[in-house]
Amino acid sequence: MTEGIARQKTVPTKRLLALGLTVTLSFSAICGWVLWHAGDRDYLHSRAAATNLVSSLASEIDRNIELYDLSLQAAVDGMKLPDINSISRELKQVVLFDRAATAKDMGAILMIDPLGRVVMDSRSLVPVEANYAGYDFFQVHATRSDAGLFISRPWVASDGQYLIGLSRRITNDDGSFGGVVAGSMRVSYFHSLFRKLNFGAKDSMTLLSGDGTLLMRAPFDIDMIGQSLRKSTVFKQFPRMQSGWYETASILDGEKRLFVFQQIGQHPMLIINGVSLDTIYADWWREAWLIGSIMLALCAVTMALTVFLVNALKRRTAAENKLALLANTDALTGLCNRRKFDEVLSREWRRSQRTATPVSLLMIDADSFKAYNDAHGHQAGDAALTSIAQCIAGGTRRASDLGVRYGGEEFAVLLPGETAQGALRIAEEIRASVVSLRIQQHGRPDICPTISVGVASMIPQVGLTPSDLIKSADLALYEAKRSGRNRTVAAPTMARAHRVAA
Repeated sequence: MTEGIARQKTVPTKRLLALGLTVTLSFSAICGWVLWHAGDRDYLHSRAAATNLVSSLASEIDRNIELYDLSLQAAVDGMKLPDINSISRELKQVVLFDRAATAKDMGAILMIDPLGRVVMDSRSLVPVEANYAGYDFFQVHATRSDAGLFISRPWVASDGQYLIGLSRRITNDDGSFGGVVAGSMRVSYFHSLFRKLNFGAKDSMTLLSGDGTLLMRAPFDIDMIGQSLRKSTVFKQFPRMQSGWYETASILDGEKRLFVFQQIGQHPMLIINGVSLDTIYADWWREAWLIGSIMLALCAVTMALTVFLVNALKRRTAAENKLALLANTDALTGLCNRRKFDEVLSREWRRSQRTATPVSLLMIDADSFKAYNDAHGHQAGDAALTSIAQCIAGGTRRASDLGVRYGGEEFAVLLPGETAQGALRIAEEIRASVVSLRIQQHGRPDICPTISVGVASMIPQVGLTPSDLIKSADLALYEAKRSGRNRTVAAPTMARAHRVAA
């Protein structure tokens, strides 16, 4: 019974520990959720910034290409004027190239005949002898009438400059190939444009032609110009999509980045901004480490306080359990005392009343204890009572059985759920175990007095009380004493009297 009380009083410590752990995990989960969304916020902000940057650069490049393309179209339209070939070279150059755009990164506009020879130069009356029949921009227009503005692969000029060609087809009145109007743009224009941008150490900006040729990249590496990136991830979306984003490791340096791309106007060119994931999450990681460290420290303090409180509560519970045990235990015999007996009997009586099961009670008295005590002294009397208590404890094996010191040399054993026959058997076993103490000590009568046992058993009914059970067991005990002691007698109201001689 006392063990049950102790178990009940340890439950709050487990609940306190569970509460502390729950609070700690809850705060950690909330902190993790906030950090997770902060990381998403930084990611979305970086993607939006990259999108805006790519859009701005695409507009800048598209505007310059359009200006140059207008010059090319003006030259093509000029070639269709009547008698254009009959006027002087000087006047012809003015007519064809008067609206030609000029800038430091734009080269001269050339008129190329169907054989690939340069026949006119926007910057000189006497063009340099050159043949471009083998160049891709010439080949494209020679074989396709619908090529429109063509942007070539980069090539190296005689002065060491990397150039890209912009060209349009000249079509004769009969639809035949009449040559090409071609201009050039220095790749350094894109290099200067990218160099003005403020990049992270691991970020990149890339300009690609429609066929995947790398025109420019920041950080700049001259050896990369002209490489084919046709197998890069962007071509899984382009040209089906003119803009978008994706996340992958770069095929050039292996750095994992967020890539945002956009087509430049209607031209077959792509500009791609790669923002390193390390750059995106750099501030987030610093915040995460700081907040995480603070949360870890707070969780450690919380758990330490919880453990401290749990240990304090355990010590208090242990002290309370010890006091409760002392309050319910007879100091001499180690059995429960009268107070505990009254408490348990009342509870078991109500339970048996609900379940209609029997409650049995043994009332035990040491025979002639006063004479024994006078003959052998109080210490021997105390030892005898202790020996009887040990025999009672040995006879009550079930967890629900309760052995108590009822008062003086009188004991009681409560047997909830036990039948009359079972109670008689247990009573006789206890009486016999007391007798065996003498046999083990060579029949010495001074070792321990004999006992008499009264047995009563009732099924609680309306009109009966626990005191009726005690009274019935007392009557049986009185009958055992009157009949000669050292015997077990059942209450007459329970069954016929049973007498078992010593």
